[in-house]
Amino acid sequence: MMSDRAHLIEGRIVRHGDRIIGVRSAAMVPLGFPDSLFAKEPVRDTEGLARDQEGRVYVSLESDNRILKRDPDGGWSLLPAYPPIDALPENQGLEAIAVAPDGALYAVPEVSDGLQHPFPVFRYRPVQGWDQPMAISRSDGYLPVGADVGPDGRLYVLERGFGGFGFFSRVRRFDLSGSGTVDGETLLTSATRRHDNLEGLAVWKAGDGSLRLTMVSDDNFQFFQRTEIVEYAISI
Repeated sequence: MMSDRAHLIEGRIVRHGDRIIGVRSAAMVPLGFPDSLFAKEPVRDTEGLARDQEGRVYVSLESDNRILKRDPDGGWSLLPAYPPIDALPENQGLEAIAVAPDGALYAVPEVSDGLQHPFPVFRYRPVQGWDQPMAISRSDGYLPVGADVGPDGRLYVLERGFGGFGFFSRVRRFDLSGSGTVDGETLLTSATRRHDNLEGLAVWKAGDGSLRLTMVSDDNFQFFQRTEIVEYAISI
């Protein structure tokens, strides 16, 4: 997991049967990407986190609208700039990223061109570079905040809304072979204040064959919010 201020924490979730009973983790450490990668000092508003099958780590910066890559040897680099990403408004940029088994990285911003406009899904492939193969529909006040590519090869997107008295969440999944604007399949919706500000998502296959949606909330450094780990089981 990653904080909003460029720190990483690794550990493991401890379960008894299907129930989470605790978390064991190492100390939180700074990500340590060099300022020399940027023309000006970055804001370090880290939002999206993904790791590929080769151990490379990808981090999105929402305010700077860039994605950094850390190789297994610890070296950092920036993915190439892309004009549609550069044009995203400050602090409403790349919120959710995920890596597919073929190494393609997908990035979804927290903003679209209007309340009825879909959210673009950007894709980066090392040889072909950036493109936008699809967009996901926008509805009911939900904004994309987290993503993962599941064991089934589909894109899962965690969305969040705020109703004035608390947060509500939704998870949809999308076939990556889609094009144009797609609605996807809604797997989960939560009532307002059922959970706190869920922003991180990991999708994995459990021993019983079900898929698990493991999510973590962001407390925004506020004493009245909570850091939660929330998990749901769904059929494939």
